[in-house]
Amino acid sequence: MATKTTKTSVKKASAKAKAEVIEAVDAVEEAVETAADTVLARVSKNLDRVQGVAKQAWFAYLGAAGRTYDEVTNRYVQAGEELQERVSKLNKGSQNLVGELVSRGEKVQDEAEARIKEGRATIEEQIEVAKGRLVGLTSFVDVPARLQDLSDKLESLSKDLKKSA
Repeated sequence: MATKTTKTSVKKASAKAKAEVIEAVDAVEEAVETAADTVLARVSKNLDRVQGVAKQAWFAYLGAAGRTYDEVTNRYVQAGEELQERVSKLNKGSQNLVGELVSRGEKVQDEAEARIKEGRATIEEQIEVAKGRLVGLTSFVDVPARLQDLSDKLESLSKDLKKSA
């Protein structure tokens, strides 16, 4: 009779231990999912910021060009012929300047694109590192091995109980 009670107690303890392990595994999986979601949200937010900064730089450049054009045009209209001669002189020089500015603008845009690519690569590397850490965390827990250890211990206890009964 004592053996049946002991077996029942062992089975209950085993069931309870399994339930606790399953609960712990579920908690770890949930934590991993939450961490992954957080990392992806941060990456997306940072990428949006980089794109926003690049757009602002481009629009600032266009705004400066538009403003310069407006100022030159207004002065031309107000000053008449005298200013027209000056504008003609400036226009010749500005063609060279515009050519230089266009060339520099192309370089700036290429550099911005390169930096965006670098930023993306860095962010992707950070994601991979985070994924590696998460995978390392799940392998650290090693639930199947721990379950096997618990099962082995329960079998050993059962054998010991049978021998002592």
